[in-house]
Amino acid sequence: MIVSRSPYRISFFGGGTDYEPWFKENGGEFLSLTINYFTYITLRVKPEFQKKEFRILWRLAEEVDSVELIQHPIVRETLKKYGYTEKGLDISYIGDLPGGSGMGSSSAFTAALICALYADMGLPINPYELSNFSYDIEKNKLNETVGIQDQIATSFGGFNHVTIDKDASYQVTPVNLSSENLDNFIDRLVLVYTNKTRRATSFAEQKVSNMKNKVKSFHELQKMVSVANSYLLKNELLDFGNLLNESWLIKRSLTETISDNDIDNLYNYGIKNGAIGGKLLGAGGGGFILFMAKEGHKEKLLNSFKNETVFPFKISSKGTEIVYNEGNL
Repeated sequence: MIVSRSPYRISFFGGGTDYEPWFKENGGEFLSLTINYFTYITLRVKPEFQKKEFRILWRLAEEVDSVELIQHPIVRETLKKYGYTEKGLDISYIGDLPGGSGMGSSSAFTAALICALYADMGLPINPYELSNFSYDIEKNKLNETVGIQDQIATSFGGFNHVTIDKDASYQVTPVNLSSENLDNFIDRLVLVYTNKTRRATSFAEQKVSNMKNKVKSFHELQKMVSVANSYLLKNELLDFGNLLNESWLIKRSLTETISDNDIDNLYNYGIKNGAIGGKLLGAGGGGFILFMAKEGHKEKLLNSFKNETVFPFKISSKGTEIVYNEGNL
């Protein structure tokens, strides 16, 4: 049995510039970190004496005798790509956070599954390969409208400034803060669940289809990435928080469906109760709002969310990895 895990991610700046229609013309750039909430995949290849069927445990409990009959699209297409059509398999999934919540859960799932399959094959895989292979599954095998930032973030792990070239190659540069400054930065962040989930692809499709009408906005979002990175390196957290608020206002204007009255009210409530700025994570429509507290206002901000679920977190410095491998017993 093999157990792999992939961290969820928080994207601060640059979301949307990682979609191919944008970066092929303009390049892309984003700033993100991974946190200590994970997607876990358990993989067991059935021994020869057992029936060669596929048992997949996720939202559904599937037992089928052909890969083509698997309902989970990522599992089905990944097993087909890597030739797992004749072996019997048990695959189970556990997620620390809700799916469809803007934390990169689909890419975390895909990366964890590919990592587990490579471990079963006895083959090494580096973060560049893992992120590219995960992107290929989601974009080309499933024909989903996805960017590439989630796959990169979960594969590499840590706090990174990523630049994407027009040919889809990319450079991952760690954000090197002192331990004290990093702890202070993380301590100022508050992650609040909106109690809404959504299918990210539908919101991403609207964003991409409207991209030509929002060129100026996307350029502004892209420029903010390096500015935000410089604020972090200089420990100018007030400026970082204000920029986060500016970026949310731009992001909110990209399509009419990114936000709604409930999300707007929750965001404005956070601002009134001690936040400098924040943003709705992911493509839009629900999931998590990230707030950055004013200095000395963290407790006030936390205590104000009496009816919402707040998720405390720490940074996860590791990307997708194998956490258990006892072989095929």
